[in-house]
Amino acid sequence: MQPSVSHPDLRHSYGLALALDVQTHTGHVRANNEDSHRSRWLDDGSLLVAVCDGMGGHEAGEVASRIAVDTVEDVVTRADPTDAPQQVLYDALMAANRAILAEAKAIGRKGMGTTAVLGLVRGERVYVALIGDSRLYHIRDGHLVERTRDHTRVEARLQRGEISEAEARDHPEAGILTRALGHERMANRQPLEPEVFAQPLYLEGGDALVLSTDGLHDLVEDWEIAAVVAGTTAVKAAPALVRLALSRGGHDNVTVAVVTVGVEAAPMRTEPHPIGKSLVDAKTIPPDTDTFAELEAELESAREEPSFAASAEAGDAPGDDADIDWPPQRSSMADKPHVMVILLVSSGLLLAGAGLLVIALLGGG
Repeated sequence: MQPSVSHPDLRHSYGLALALDVQTHTGHVRANNEDSHRSRWLDDGSLLVAVCDGMGGHEAGEVASRIAVDTVEDVVTRADPTDAPQQVLYDALMAANRAILAEAKAIGRKGMGTTAVLGLVRGERVYVALIGDSRLYHIRDGHLVERTRDHTRVEARLQRGEISEAEARDHPEAGILTRALGHERMANRQPLEPEVFAQPLYLEGGDALVLSTDGLHDLVEDWEIAAVVAGTTAVKAAPALVRLALSRGGHDNVTVAVVTVGVEAAPMRTEPHPIGKSLVDAKTIPPDTDTFAELEAELESAREEPSFAASAEAGDAPGDDADIDWPPQRSSMADKPHVMVILLVSSGLLLAGAGLLVIALLGGG
């Protein structure tokens, strides 16, 4: 029997060794960072990771996203360990929504809100909840196993078969949210409800989770995210993804959290891993090997991206720069040269600039 070896970057959740890194950046266009993130090891050995993308402008979007991560952390840490994790995450997001609505009323900023994606890791099980278009990716052997679906008008049309994936990518309605925290109702006029996965995801050795705001995935493809994470550590993958997003324009705030099972994610297999009950029929393999070579070259170039202020501390990232007026009015595109995020609410269109989720690639092998 080999002696056990400890690693400074690893902590154990129900016997499963995990490594974590979180990076955030304002980007090259925004004046403020309205993203917020939170990672917390709980007393029972669970790991909570939350990523939020605020909307509503300075002192609105960043306030909403900060309230969300604070409230989620408070609810989850206070929950009884015997409570169903799905119910705990649901309660946490609903509590965050009430807190944001109360604050918006108190400061007179009706319409401020935020997206949210939560991962609660308990050993091999990962419980997932979300609202909006921030995402969670489950990666195995350099391939996408599962990904959350965005709460956007374009995603709904894609699922109904009205548009193709290619059309969805550059659709004029890209970024129009159908639900977000900070609102009493969804686009269908039903009371606001977060999405909570009925069943957990299951982790294996070498798997990775990526939680991110749309500053990443608006600029980085799913297969590229998986490729960057493959065969590397969390502390290399997270900043690499941020740098890649920045090198492609960095038009929005970008926040990336990476969790690996073990010191590093498993290297890429030459054949795709069986998708199983994948939520998204994602193309995780590029057309040819030249595409991989191009990505490697871009990653190498992205290493030259100027160093950025990033934090893995809980809640050190307040959020993204967007303007929301009430009643809804479209902000000047001169101030928002990127894709605007628009939240459709029962009273009309709420424009928010919580835009492109930038994914930057890996800085080291």
